[in-house]
Amino acid sequence: MLYVPRIELPSSRPSVLSNVILKDDPGMLHLKIRRIRSIAFRSTLLIAFVASLIFTGCESTLDVPEKPADNATVSGTVTLNGKPVSGGNVGFYSMQFGMAGQAALDKEGKFTLSEPIAPGDYQIYFMTDNGQPLRGIPAKYMSETSSDYSVTVKESNNQLAIDLKS
Repeated sequence: MLYVPRIELPSSRPSVLSNVILKDDPGMLHLKIRRIRSIAFRSTLLIAFVASLIFTGCESTLDVPEKPADNATVSGTVTLNGKPVSGGNVGFYSMQFGMAGQAALDKEGKFTLSEPIAPGDYQIYFMTDNGQPLRGIPAKYMSETSSDYSVTVKESNNQLAIDLKS
């Protein structure tokens, strides 16, 4: 019969390591103890990390910049390769604050926003009432997310000349 000694480990506090049975090689005891302590340490860190996420996550807020007052009036003309764009609507979209306004284009490509908007940077895009692409306007200008044409609107009166290239 094979004799398996029982080894007591010195410890200042009770743990899972207080009783270890060695079956084959007493030299492996040190490695087994380190592995168990490493797993316990990682588990403790994981629990602490999750707890910190739970408690701090409840109080977190997004820093949304305060929207300035709507005190900028906007009007202008829209041309495509130098020729007036007629029909449809021109839209102003702020990547910072969202939709700002839209205005109808007349036969000469002129528009005026009916309400003042906040000063800032805006993506310019175009739309029609029936959802069809505006005749002659490249597709990238038909959405506020794909349009790469932007303008800066300043306080007070703004007269814009929007000249698109196809």
